[in-house]
Amino acid sequence: MWQLFLQLSDGYLAGMGLWLIVLALCPVLLVRLRRRWKDRPRRIKWVFIGLSAWMCLCLLTAVELGFALLYDTTDSFSMMNASRRWFRVHAGPDMKTLEFVNGTGIEYRDSTEFPGRALPDDARHVCLLGDSFTFGHGVANVEDRFSNQLGRLLADSQQRVVVSNLSKPGTDLFWVESVLSNLFRDGHKVDSAVYVMCLNDVEAFHDPTMSESTKRAHFEPPTFLFRDTYFFNWAWFRWQQIRQPGIRDYYGFVEDYYNGEPWQLFRRRLQEVDQLCRENNCHLTVAVFPFLHESAGELFAPVREKITGSCQEDGIRAIDLVAAFEGHQGENLTVNAFDAHPNEQAHKLVADLLAEKIDLVLPPVPGEFEK
Repeated sequence: MWQLFLQLSDGYLAGMGLWLIVLALCPVLLVRLRRRWKDRPRRIKWVFIGLSAWMCLCLLTAVELGFALLYDTTDSFSMMNASRRWFRVHAGPDMKTLEFVNGTGIEYRDSTEFPGRALPDDARHVCLLGDSFTFGHGVANVEDRFSNQLGRLLADSQQRVVVSNLSKPGTDLFWVESVLSNLFRDGHKVDSAVYVMCLNDVEAFHDPTMSESTKRAHFEPPTFLFRDTYFFNWAWFRWQQIRQPGIRDYYGFVEDYYNGEPWQLFRRRLQEVDQLCRENNCHLTVAVFPFLHESAGELFAPVREKITGSCQEDGIRAIDLVAAFEGHQGENLTVNAFDAHPNEQAHKLVADLLAEKIDLVLPPVPGEFEK
């Protein structure tokens, strides 16, 4: 609670403090009016109406304070104030910067620094790249992410493997390609690049969708009551989720992009990324993360089969991570009812699967690469 309190803005604290003073003065005013109007029954009723309104406002204020001081979680699109604060509290302390020689750089979340060029010759470096699923959206402890758990699982193996995580919410294949290009150009040792693909990554190849996503990401409530609070802000976005088809049906229209030009453009770009890795003696693996909410697993099964089948045709190794969740149907695997990102249990299952399929992730022979 103390961490959440420290993240409250000065404006919020000042506004809430002033509001609490007003609430404290209201019953005093109502008592005085009752005494003044005790011989005027018609006016006394307004005192009772005012008292009822005051009690309702006190209840709403208590709920708002509860959200401001106790509600600590995320939503799928991180639009709520509570979700944005979650990132500052839980992800912020683990954020680091990787600077490139050309003066650019990226921020990434991890408990240790990126290994860079200081890796021993006998160590094999597995670098995972992806978006919010890989970043650990909604996972408070960075050590509970599948990348960190995978590193611990491989630490006991005979192979000397270092696992790193370069991921950022909202990124896509274009971003992955840019990061890999910078890593290779700067001489970083990357034996295996694992592109952890979320099924909505194809959006980046469909311009109208990108404009809708941008609109959705920058959607803001119209007044301070819904913009600068926590409970009312939460209620506003829940209402928008119900009434805005672009938010409510988000996962439904993603499926359509795999039957047209966006998928073809995505596939060609993935082939280019694979070629980039091959030219730099790096092994590329595509790990396809399924949607975990409701019946999305079955709905997108043909899409995942298309991705993995196309990768095999193009000579790219691919893993459908849905195998990690076999036998766990009905279990709670998402962060919460409003956030479809994988929770800690889902991350553990993925780490176990990747450890079992490590031969699909690492080159078959240290120091050699399959051309």
